[in-house]
Amino acid sequence: EIMLLLHLVTAFPIILNPPAQFCEKLLNIPSDFNWKRCVFRSLSVLCLLFIAETVPSFSSILDLVGASTVTLLTFVFPPLFYMRLADASIGRKEWVQRRLPLWERIYCWTLIFLGIAGGICATITAVINIFYSFESVPCYMMGDTDNVTITAGH
Repeated sequence: EIMLLLHLVTAFPIILNPPAQFCEKLLNIPSDFNWKRCVFRSLSVLCLLFIAETVPSFSSILDLVGASTVTLLTFVFPPLFYMRLADASIGRKEWVQRRLPLWERIYCWTLIFLGIAGGICATITAVINIFYSFESVPCYMMGDTDNVTITAGH
């Protein structure tokens, strides 16, 4: 358990840093150490804490992440990038010329459309499951702590 805790404590800043830097660049926050950067990152962590305390089931969050990103990374992007690279190779002498036959292009587009359709359905289902999991009250809204019930399950 100590090693798991050590991993979580050290991995959290590493995972949080790239999106924070991207958002700081969008908001024109300087990249050197300053008060704007501290406030932005503190608010980001507080927002993540609020989400973590509000959503009662972590598996619902994992379902949403998996539905929205894994389907893109598995079914949509590989055939799309494959077709784009094959098309980009035409006319470039330093690349191996690659012309895709029609059946292969149809197969790639079928994978892309099935991936998009499956990703949309899975994302909608995950969002619905998140909203249905709000039947229990988050801990910060409980008034009487004597009636706290801890349950485990799906």
